[in-house]
Amino acid sequence: MQEISVYLNKQAGAGKGSWWEKEISRRLFRSQINFRRPKDQEELVELLKRDVESNIDTVISVGGDGTAHTLIQEMVSSDIALLVVPGGTANDLASELGAQASVDKVISWVRSREMKYIDLIKINGQMMATNGGLGVGGNVAHKINDLRKRVPLFKRMMKMTGKHIYPFFAATEFLGLDFPYYNFKITSDEFSGVIRTPGLLINNQSCLGGRFEVAPGTCNSDGLFNVTAFTHKSRASIAQCLWAMANKEKVVNDPNLISFESRNVKIELLDDTKLPFFGDGEVFGHEKSWEVEMVPKSLLVYSQIGESSLLNEVNEVTLQ
Repeated sequence: MQEISVYLNKQAGAGKGSWWEKEISRRLFRSQINFRRPKDQEELVELLKRDVESNIDTVISVGGDGTAHTLIQEMVSSDIALLVVPGGTANDLASELGAQASVDKVISWVRSREMKYIDLIKINGQMMATNGGLGVGGNVAHKINDLRKRVPLFKRMMKMTGKHIYPFFAATEFLGLDFPYYNFKITSDEFSGVIRTPGLLINNQSCLGGRFEVAPGTCNSDGLFNVTAFTHKSRASIAQCLWAMANKEKVVNDPNLISFESRNVKIELLDDTKLPFFGDGEVFGHEKSWEVEMVPKSLLVYSQIGESSLLNEVNEVTLQ
């Protein structure tokens, strides 16, 4: 019998959590289902370690990118398949995997075994599935996460505003009196040099925050990640670039935008400070240098994929 563990994040209150239990149980009634309601991240990691050691078949994440981020740290390079059900704010990973469809459709992937392997990016030892970066993006993620922990009403506001919360906080950064620029040294086979920028991004998919198409053509299955840096001299020119990205306009001719694909990059902050790196909506910690490395085909996920690729991917995996 297929064994499945369902991780419900804290945002799924008693009513919503019960609804998810009912819906998942009804659709996957032939499986042995364990519903996990960890009270904090420490308990989540402990429960997940047990599931990995038991080599269960499937983990279902009901939450946002942050919940999925915590799960993939333990699931990387295992044969356990991850199903991401969107229940957060941006839901970048769920969107990339096609999980914005109906609940019926998404959960049906478990029965039809619609699976594939995706690439992950390792940043100073931590795995990232979607997008992240340094500078403005890290500052925005840090402020949002801090408010989410300290101010209960802020969580309600995030529910109401959804994905718009990220552009709003980014705008406050641009409008602030102290708008910082940072000096980074980048070392890679594709690009090396010192740049001055308010923000640098590492991308494993094309869209960030469900809206900004920062790296058109980038995907999580080609063995490469994208690096994007904004070297614009004024706030107005950066805002114009971001506006174009938000409206899915091509910015390939922007001379102040550095964009390249790589497998390995070293980033060093040359200023006398430390910066937080944000990835999958989470803050990794404050550092001065970052080793960024592609880890190809290291996470098995349920995804909406084409019929031809489905046959190739499923041949690699057997669920009991």
